[in-house]
Amino acid sequence: MIKLTVATTAALAAMLASNTEAIGQDNSLRIMLEQPFYRAELGQIGEIRGWALHPNEQVDVVEIYIDGQFYSIVPVGGQRGDVYNAYPDAVSSRYSGYSQTVNFKSLPQGHHTLEIIAYTVEGSYNTVKSEFCVDKFTGEFISDSSTINLQTIDKFHKAQNALILQGVQIDGYFYNMELVWNNATQGFVIEQTTPYEYIDGDYSKHCRVCAPDM
Repeated sequence: MIKLTVATTAALAAMLASNTEAIGQDNSLRIMLEQPFYRAELGQIGEIRGWALHPNEQVDVVEIYIDGQFYSIVPVGGQRGDVYNAYPDAVSSRYSGYSQTVNFKSLPQGHHTLEIIAYTVEGSYNTVKSEFCVDKFTGEFISDSSTINLQTIDKFHKAQNALILQGVQIDGYFYNMELVWNNATQGFVIEQTTPYEYIDGDYSKHCRVCAPDM
């Protein structure tokens, strides 16, 4: 069932003005959600981003829904040379990117659903769904960097594309913090944190909130 929002209203107006058929889901409208990846574990400010294109219609906006609730509407138009190289004949594929900054720490801890709905100016739409998990360890925002003390780290644990910092002190409390390589941002991100515990030997996903069975 289509959601009657700002984007839907605009698409309806365009449809009526041009005497086109009613709005309908169109699988030719390709939507790529690059970040967060499926079932990502998030504990910081990040982005919901990707690209959307149609072979012969102009993609206008995407709507973002978290846990079934409208979060934001984002214009499509970010420059994406890589998408253009892959789909040179699609309408405006060079400018098919979208991005929304999100403070994931402002969301409740635990698992969440994510839905992206893309609309063309002609009235077509398509949707893609995903999931992510929030594992936060402080409030929504750390405004005083002096409350972070890395000198308290007592051990490092290494994996192929991750590193656990054992004993990070933040605002007087101690945590184990996992840094994981993220292909979309080409950098390390804080994927998960847990209250401090001494890990003897190898570690394997010490995340009680997002993956308690791992």
